[in-house]
Amino acid sequence: MLTDARLLMTGLTGQLGGSIAALLAPHNDVYGLARYSRPGSREAVEALGITPIVCDYTGGDFTGVPDDFDYVFHAAADVFPVDIETGLKQNAEGTGLLLNHLKRARAWIYVSTSGVYWDHPDPWYRYKETDRCGGSTRINTRFAYGTSKFAGEAVARTLSRIHGVPVTIARMNWSYGRASFGGMPVRIITRVAQGEPVAVNPDWEFVGCPIHEDDMAEHLEPFFEGATVGGTVTNWGGDDPVSVEQIAPWAAEQLGTSCSFTDMAEIIAYPRNLDTAKRISLTGPCRVKWPDGFRRIIEERFPGRLAAATENQPAARRAGE
Repeated sequence: MLTDARLLMTGLTGQLGGSIAALLAPHNDVYGLARYSRPGSREAVEALGITPIVCDYTGGDFTGVPDDFDYVFHAAADVFPVDIETGLKQNAEGTGLLLNHLKRARAWIYVSTSGVYWDHPDPWYRYKETDRCGGSTRINTRFAYGTSKFAGEAVARTLSRIHGVPVTIARMNWSYGRASFGGMPVRIITRVAQGEPVAVNPDWEFVGCPIHEDDMAEHLEPFFEGATVGGTVTNWGGDDPVSVEQIAPWAAEQLGTSCSFTDMAEIIAYPRNLDTAKRISLTGPCRVKWPDGFRRIIEERFPGRLAAATENQPAARRAGE
């Protein structure tokens, strides 16, 4: 794991960045750049031993923001931009302005999304870094996240070449852990635990590669080491794919209950089954398998429920059946 580094992180008030920052803070000099508009968010960051820096990087005003960091981890993003113009300003232009200011860093990590890939008709298809991109038609019917993040990749690669800053572009899949709402897999487990139906698309199985915060924190150092001028592009997800339709009944069995599904034609999610060969070449295999990581979540969020689980629980059913 990364140690003794002066590290600037964005997005640490969210689930992904917050999970990693909490693990890195005891071993590094970590600074968190954010707007801190939510009450208590600045105090929560300070409680972790992280130095907050108040800044809206999309506006381009970096007054008072140091530029002498060893590394930059840029995970902040507008996940639900209302239109493409907003998405480009937040996720692409903002990235360029920030990298231009922090061009003295030894290396950058730009966190992108597996939502940049164009949909393959097989939901279990393993997307490679060289596959067609441009954003998914399925998930971009209302939001421009995938498209704007792909534009952000291009901006990061361009500024990397202009300033000679090595960059790794990590296409994030399903992150999960303790911070904030825990990530999409934790939301699924929580709905099952609370007896609420899990929304699924009636025509499209939702497949993803969950990755635990412990593995994400371990991956930062090799990602920085593997960064190149012009960008090292890699998928960033766990080694073992699983679908929402599989997670829900698995969670029900662990919790000693049943689960149900409800059809929703348009679900805002960005799962993919990823080819992780390139990421493994940089980081090695993940240490936390999703069943082990999910059990940890159940133990932490629903104490006593895991011990009550029995074998052969009722199979999943669709709501209303």
